[in-house]
Amino acid sequence: MAEVDAAIVLIQDSGLSYEVGPFGTSVEGPKTAVQNLIDDLLSLTTCKEFLMNVQYHVGDDRLSNAEKVSKFR
Repeated sequence: MAEVDAAIVLIQDSGLSYEVGPFGTSVEGPKTAVQNLIDDLLSLTTCKEFLMNVQYHVGDDRLSNAEKVSKFR
């Protein structure tokens, strides 16, 4: 799992809000900072290949990740 650890270190060092889960990691922040993180992750050379799914939640009234799951915690 060293490859996953390397990706999580980049995410932690980004200064963005994030949550690591068993099936993926959610990241929140300004569009430019998130895109820069994605570029950094795509530049990792710790493995030959990997799969990255990216979803953007955009809009003025969007909830944070914490708000989306707060009633379940």
